[in-house]
This record gives sequence, structure tokens and C-alpha cells, in this order.
Amino acid sequence: MALSFLKDFKKTISKMETIVTDFSPPKFWASTGNLALNKRISGSFTRGIPQGRITCFAGPSGAGKSFILCNALKNAQAEGAFILLLDSENALDIGWLKRIGMSVSEDKFMYAGVTTFSDVVKVVSEFITEYEKTYGRDNFESPRVIIALDSLDMLITDSENEHFESGVQKGDQGQRAKQAKHMLRTIVSRIKRNPMAFCITHQVYPNTDLMNGQGLWIINNAIRYSASQIMLIVPAKLKDGTEQIGVRMKVETYKSRFAKVGERVEVEVPWDSGMNPYSGFLDMMEDMGVVKASGAWKSVELPGNEPIKFQTKHLDAELVKKILSHPTVVEAERNVLQLMDDQEAWAEEEKEGDKQ
Repeated sequence: MALSFLKDFKKTISKMETIVTDFSPPKFWASTGNLALNKRISGSFTRGIPQGRITCFAGPSGAGKSFILCNALKNAQAEGAFILLLDSENALDIGWLKRIGMSVSEDKFMYAGVTTFSDVVKVVSEFITEYEKTYGRDNFESPRVIIALDSLDMLITDSENEHFESGVQKGDQGQRAKQAKHMLRTIVSRIKRNPMAFCITHQVYPNTDLMNGQGLWIINNAIRYSASQIMLIVPAKLKDGTEQIGVRMKVETYKSRFAKVGERVEVEVPWDSGMNPYSGFLDMMEDMGVVKASGAWKSVELPGNEPIKFQTKHLDAELVKKILSHPTVVEAERNVLQLMDDQEAWAEEEKEGDKQ
């Protein structure tokens, strides 16, 4: 028997500033622009970055974290999202952003160089405050926003900043970890009531104690706690003959609510053209048994049709659409999308994720 006062109680607490009673799945997902990467992040070929959550691209120096982040932002922008890009590394090139197809017009994009954790909190807080004044809170018909930080690890604390201004060389490692965790927790609490998502890049370092269960790389505890999706990226060079023309990334699912942890895919990002949406796709289809390989030729059999034979260079949107219509792919996609949109299942996944 339901408690008689619950309706009024819910109405009362829902009016409180920091209380949320809605625990439904994300209101939207933004594609990263790469089918295989989406699959490794979320379990779906079409969904990558979820509303109301933190998605982290982690990896060692030179892995391609910024490249993969900006390509994902470009695609989210193409789907209609406004991009607020926070840069602590002073390494992003507006010319490169334009070359990969991102618009930097004021109605679609805003850049903010940040130095401290406090800077990030101030910028994000001010943006969300003005956003809510304009569109209201819990209004998921208002414009979608992706806020991105590149990177978490170049941020310094207020104390470190004060030391520098005083000409003192002194770190503040204890406060760094606390401020990173506090910042991420606060941002999650603010974006979940708006059509917003938050993406970050994170520098990782080799694990010197392989007996601690962390694997080859150490992920910051603040990230492990706060992020819903963590993709671990290991670098490899993309070459044309002897000339390096981009980055090839080995991407592993380190944490996800729906995708299988430990699964990997290789994604290529040429510097001059950006991420190929089909990079890594055929490898994944072969692993699923949908595409068969014989030398340089590949084939896919669809019910009621002759086998389609092709080479990798023939892969285009039309062929990809046909491959995605294979019953094995359709069934897998249907199952994961049903799970994503099932509120009760999502609530259970959230509980399990919080234990990680």
C-alpha cells in the first residue's frame, strides 16, 4: 500500500534547489562520429556521449585524446549541440578545428582558456546559471549543450597559482585530488537537470605496481568515481609510407554502464580531415561474424540476397547501412537500446556503476 503523503512530499522536495527526483535514462545521446567508438562507449552504434553524465577520454601523452574529443564535439555540433570548450593546455588550434569541420561561429561554439579548477567552476556555473535564466531548469526541449575540458590534468589549484604569482615553486598535490573530485561532482549535479553533457580528457601514467589491480595505466580516482564512461586510449602512429599523417588510437572500454568493459577498437584520425566515421567498423563486424574476410576481399550475407563482396576502400554510407541491417547487428542494437531506454534497468545499472 502506497504511503498517502508521497504525492505531496515529492512535489515539495522537487521544488528544492539541489533535489532531483527524476532518475530516468539520459534524455539524449550525442554520437562521437565513429560507429565503432560509439559501440565501445555505450554498446550502441549510434550513441556515444550521454546527457547528464561525464565522458572521459583517458590516455598517456600523445595518445590522441584531444583529437578524439574534438572530433566527437564536431559531430555533436553537427547534430545541433552548442559547444563550450574549456582549454587548460593552450594547445587547441582554431585552424585545425575548422579543418576537421567544426564551426567556431558564436551561435554554435565558445572557447574559454582556463588555468585553475576555480576557473572551470566559475565558467561552468555562470554558463549554467544564465542558461537556466533563459530556458528554465528541467526543460529538455531547450538547446543541447556539450561542455568539454581539455584537460583535467593541466589545471592547477588556487594555492599553486598564488605560489607562482609570489615567485614560489611549490606543488599542492593533496588539494589537487580533492579539488578535481569536488569539481566533477558539482558539475554532474548541475548538468543532470539540463540537456547538457560534460566531456574531459585525462592524462594517465604507467602503473608501477601491477599487483594493485589497476592494469597498465593509472586512472585518477576522481575520474573513476565521477565519470559514467571512461575510454582508455593508447597511441599508435598513422603513416603514409614513412610520413606520419595522423594518429591511430587503440581505444579500450575502461568503464561503461552498458558496453562490455575491456573491449577494444582501433580508430584512425588523419590530421587534415578528421576522424573517419567507419574506422574500426569492419574489424568489429568481423568479430561479430557479420563480415567474412578472404584476403583483400570481404563479404556480408543478408537474408534473401546474394553475398555482397567488397574491399575496405569501397566502404561508404550505403554499404555501411546494408551491413547494419544484418539480423545479428539489428538484434544486438535493439537489445542495448531497449536497455538504455528502460528506466528500471537504467536505475539498476546506475546503482551498480556507483559501486565501481
